[in-house]
Amino acid sequence: MKKWMSALLAAMALLPGGAALADRAPVNMETPPAAIETFAEGELMAYDLTFPEEMPLTARNFVLYARAQFEKHPFEKLPKANEYTKWYYQDKREIGWCSVFQIYCAYHSGMQLVRHKQDVDVAPGDTISAMEGRVGNVYYVFEAHDRWQQADEMEAIPKPGYLVIYGVRGSTPYTHVGIVESVTALGDGLYELTTIEGNVNSTIKRMNFRYDATPKRTYYNMFEIPEDEITRENCQYTLHKDTWYVNGFCETW
Repeated sequence: MKKWMSALLAAMALLPGGAALADRAPVNMETPPAAIETFAEGELMAYDLTFPEEMPLTARNFVLYARAQFEKHPFEKLPKANEYTKWYYQDKREIGWCSVFQIYCAYHSGMQLVRHKQDVDVAPGDTISAMEGRVGNVYYVFEAHDRWQQADEMEAIPKPGYLVIYGVRGSTPYTHVGIVESVTALGDGLYELTTIEGNVNSTIKRMNFRYDATPKRTYYNMFEIPEDEITRENCQYTLHKDTWYVNGFCETW
């Protein structure tokens, strides 16, 4: 292939919003590839979001890239075989895609992907996510590298760019995964979270709710925001389901 064509395809692969899918997903490789170059500051739409000063640029871009996907498909019902699943699996299989969505956003924003049971060193300053379609394996990746905060064992504190894993009371503790967009500390262990999540009723949604890091009852740590205290726009304010809870957070950075 001519050099100019190779350069063109590489540039297209980095377009915001995943405008081009010529790049192949890394899922079929034995080990994940090296991280691609991240976007420079200001190359992605900022959406008036603010981030902690110490938050790495790659983690910021992870949030902004995920937000761009929401703005591209706001509350739009997507088929189970969609652009994210086709990119990841390279076929038209119909499957749950919440983790595939975060993989897509992580890869295209320049984060390093890590697999379950992969023999790899992760340094404290590395920005990573899990290249795993199963939510349980996402947990195992972060737990193996001491980057998992278990909500019922510690005061798990979310940050923008972290992954949040939800459980279902009386069922699986690893039912769904989302991306934390923003966090507001309200005091006494209470936080307001806005998240971006794929495959919520077959859509990409921004969720806005309150999370209690020190709940009185284990597995009861998610609450709806009172209607007269809602400040975010263009979000879903009802909980996923009454039986869901925050199982913990994956420290991507």
